[in-house]
Amino acid sequence: MNTFVLLLIGFVAGLFVAVLGTVLAMRKLMVVPHRSHRSFEETCEAIEKVVPAHEGWGFPIETWNFYETFLKKNLVPRGIRKLKVFFVCNAGLASKVISDTPGMAGIMPCSWAVYEMDDGSVWLSKMNIALMSKMFGGAIREAMTEVARMDEVFLRQVLAPKEDDSQEAKEEAAA
Repeated sequence: MNTFVLLLIGFVAGLFVAVLGTVLAMRKLMVVPHRSHRSFEETCEAIEKVVPAHEGWGFPIETWNFYETFLKKNLVPRGIRKLKVFFVCNAGLASKVISDTPGMAGIMPCSWAVYEMDDGSVWLSKMNIALMSKMFGGAIREAMTEVARMDEVFLRQVLAPKEDDSQEAKEEAAA
């Protein structure tokens, strides 16, 4: 075989491995579950308390009891006892993004899922906005970077033991 064919085969194989590695990494990193040390109800209450406590943040859509929807359709997912989805948004940031790129409305608002497994463990999962922001530039990246920063503030407060629901995280958000 000539050198060109070997180089071409090497290039294609390398490209395949790179694409496969990226896909596998994205599957693992794009939606990340976080274990809560609180009960399902306490975790949901913490989200309802923490998010709107920060200026401009709230829930533009009512919380969805996803488990009840499954139950009514006799389609309950195995291993799950409870499941609620919260729609978290900052209307000011959303407006900037949609003004720049109207199609981005298709991924708004951010969804946070809280679920309880049959073993009693409680989890909060959400899109990794920090990672997703790296795929964009301009106004979208700027807004997503701020959303990612606030997501971390919210997560620390929501997932912290109850006694840590303090002014400290609010001060951290203002920094």
